[in-house]
Amino acid sequence: MNLITGDMLRLLTVGRTHMLERNGKPAFVYLGEDGTGQMRLEDGTAFSGRWRLNEDGYATEWNDGRKGEWQLHEKDGGIEYASRDGAQTLKMLGLFFGDSEGLAARP
Repeated sequence: MNLITGDMLRLLTVGRTHMLERNGKPAFVYLGEDGTGQMRLEDGTAFSGRWRLNEDGYATEWNDGRKGEWQLHEKDGGIEYASRDGAQTLKMLGLFFGDSEGLAARP
């Protein structure tokens, strides 16, 4: 498992939508170029907030007060999300340019 950092991390995060597997279903996270973020969980619950890129991952703070710090790892030919504290891992199912799910347009 290789940690993704630097320019490659920037390429995979800034202005991208990530589709993640959560509880066997897709969830989406949009990381806007302006530092805004949007998330829709597998059950339809939606969040907005802020995010920032770090050298070895990124951090989020959502409108409900949740905070997260994530790292991306290359694993088995794909990408895995791992919380910095190691408590959670999620498989990335897809990576899309822009806000492919229209998350920022939702109320």
